[in-house]
Amino acid sequence: METGAPYIAAFEDDIILADGWMTRTLNGLKHIVSQEPSLLKPWVYLRLFYTETALMWEPTDFWYAHMPLAFGLAMLVGLILLRTVRRRWSASHVHLDNLTVAVLCLITIPGFVALLFMVGKYTLQPMRSVQLMNGHGCCSQALVFPKSQIPDLIKALEYRGAGQTDSMIEEYSDENGLDRYTLSPQAAQHIGLHSSRNTDIIDAQSVWGFYFETNDPLKLKKEHDLSMSQGIDQWDILRDTGWKMALGE
Repeated sequence: METGAPYIAAFEDDIILADGWMTRTLNGLKHIVSQEPSLLKPWVYLRLFYTETALMWEPTDFWYAHMPLAFGLAMLVGLILLRTVRRRWSASHVHLDNLTVAVLCLITIPGFVALLFMVGKYTLQPMRSVQLMNGHGCCSQALVFPKSQIPDLIKALEYRGAGQTDSMIEEYSDENGLDRYTLSPQAAQHIGLHSSRNTDIIDAQSVWGFYFETNDPLKLKKEHDLSMSQGIDQWDILRDTGWKMALGE
């Protein structure tokens, strides 16, 4: 706070960071504050880590909310395609008799649709760049806060007295209508084997960023070098708000 930096990062000690995490974070902050003022609500943090195990389908997802329709359409389309094949290519009758068509439409196709729902929303539609994550944003391994949010957040945490930090921040954000953002894929990975919550080791190990592991070190280095070659001018919007790098100064 004393350096005057407009953003403050808080890291837990059991993480590793991807090459170029700082430039990605700066670009992420620039993305947030560059939004139209009418679209940018007050926000409390940009997270650099999340675990996909906490993400899930939401009632607002159309196909999840209308699951019977999804199954019905898939079965109907399958039936139409199979009947078309039978009608146009008589040679297919050997393999596509009525019983086979029935099994495919009533068992196989619904089974694959169920598997699509089971693999999860974010496996089918991976997040990229900066995303809103106002729910299921576990945990508190790496968070970047706007300085303006820090005093009220500290007061709220001190008032609560005790509890799980990440849960208390989420509750505070919900109570005050504050948005939360995340970088995707993650710029940080949790590698701790033990939890301060005294949970089992298996539960502590499940706090894991799966998409972080898809990072290609060579690609990350190239992206980092490219960002640095473009110069700090790309972050003018942050510098104009008073960005300072307090590196032992």
